[in-house]
Amino acid sequence: MKTENINKMLKSAVSNAAPDVLDNVLHACDHEKGKVIYMEKKKNRSFAGFAAVAAVFVLLIAGIFIAKNNGFGITNNSLAAVVSFDVNPSIELKVDNEEDVISVKGLNDDGKKVLEGMDLEDTDLEVAVNAIIGSMLKHGYINEMANSILLSVSGVEGYDADALETKLANEVNALLKNGAVLSQNVSNADDKLVRLADEYGITVGKAALIQEIVKNSKTHTFEQLAGLTINELNLISENSKLDNIKSEGKASAKSYIGKDAALSAALKAAGLSKDQVKNIEIELDYEHGVMVYEVEFDRGFDEYSYDIDAKTGEVVAYDNDDDDDKIVNVTAEDVIGMDAAKSAALKHSGLTAAQVTELSVELDRENGKTVYEVEFKSAGYEYSCEIDAVKGTVLYSDKELDD
Repeated sequence: MKTENINKMLKSAVSNAAPDVLDNVLHACDHEKGKVIYMEKKKNRSFAGFAAVAAVFVLLIAGIFIAKNNGFGITNNSLAAVVSFDVNPSIELKVDNEEDVISVKGLNDDGKKVLEGMDLEDTDLEVAVNAIIGSMLKHGYINEMANSILLSVSGVEGYDADALETKLANEVNALLKNGAVLSQNVSNADDKLVRLADEYGITVGKAALIQEIVKNSKTHTFEQLAGLTINELNLISENSKLDNIKSEGKASAKSYIGKDAALSAALKAAGLSKDQVKNIEIELDYEHGVMVYEVEFDRGFDEYSYDIDAKTGEVVAYDNDDDDDKIVNVTAEDVIGMDAAKSAALKHSGLTAAQVTELSVELDRENGKTVYEVEFKSAGYEYSCEIDAVKGTVLYSDKELDD
């Protein structure tokens, strides 16, 4: 069986999965008689549009067969590129310049589960990609609730990584008709990015995506986003412009309550109706350790801002002009405390407590964050610092003449 025929069968199995697809696949593989294959039909497959069981069956009876039994062995060519796939499973493949797989590795437990029972070494890269996507679908890592995948390519010097990225992105897009595919070339990743990836136990590709989001955000940090799934990062990135990342499709938000429900929750908390407010803005974001809908609206000259838990509909935090700023779900155990905030501000300013006067510390809320506002004077200058109330990091500082 030729490689191109196998690829066509894999694509067809994923894109046309239906109750009779299994029979068609088995019929197409009649010439493989003599191989003992155990299969069973299953009804009730979730995410029918992405159903991948047939693709995995084709892989087991034909896809790997071409590498092991038709002479498509490993070439003597050296490493040409590293390809990684991130969903929550993270998988890395090394390929040569003939686009044959040299090695494949699951970088976390979910990645290892996706590869379980499959031997993809020495196979054509396109076949391996079909197999990996099929297994991710079969195990439910990609579904209608979370449909995003990140493809990253890093090529050795002289290799056309851009061309491989485009080719693979088109392939994955064809397999995931209702999916959301992010792709990027990370050949020029610097040492700092590689160190960050190692520190947080993620791929360089995922680290590059997070770095792009943080670069365009005033509220997010790398540490804060490192544990999120690609679908969550994709939803967050819709509020930003990602310069070095290509995007196809729309990230699924079906696991959340939706913008209408979030608005209703915010209006109920404010004691208002929709016809009483104007300038309504709603965005899905990540704050307070959870995905939230940031809901903002005006009533007269008053501005209202609510963070609504995207899954439960509960009010996480709010800030109203007609009331004192309120912090919700931030307890004494969560925050660092006033003394720690004071120390962080003084250290950042290069001063000691003995060198300052009129020092004040106040718990407040700015730009969706719980912060300590620390102010003091020293040697004819006024200092102002905002300290993250949970992490203790300096978010903002200002120094000006005391006039």
